[in-house]
Amino acid sequence: MNCPNCHASIPDDSRSCPKCGQPVIHAREVIDAELVDSPQTRQQQQYHEQQEGQGGFYHRHVVFTSTGASQMLPSCQMGLITLALAFAMGLQFGLLACIGFLVFAGIARVVTFLINIQLAVQGRPLNPLFLQILSWFCCWSLVAWLAS
Repeated sequence: MNCPNCHASIPDDSRSCPKCGQPVIHAREVIDAELVDSPQTRQQQQYHEQQEGQGGFYHRHVVFTSTGASQMLPSCQMGLITLALAFAMGLQFGLLACIGFLVFAGIARVVTFLINIQLAVQGRPLNPLFLQILSWFCCWSLVAWLAS
């Protein structure tokens, strides 16, 4: 692999160039990714099948990039934050408040998921982190109000 900045030869698994120090973004290739079925893609597929029959070769590829900043999935991070907040709620108000927070957080997770799906279908996607933070605030406020 070559560095995109100084074009020096670097190991494939390095995160930065040893010569210039530039961070390296690794790309992964996925062969035969799922394609949306449309008349145009069907025509292209038929054309390429004919070409393959005549000795041609064709493959599709999609390139995904990752920066390697975090190996943990965002959903796992949100779950860990929810558990940490429930633990803090338990320390402040007791075990029933901790259980109540987890119940309300579960209900809020389902509601935020449905809201995200509805907005995505309407073509107005919203950052899921915004709704998650709002649900944590509502759950904390509701349980604190009920515990006091």
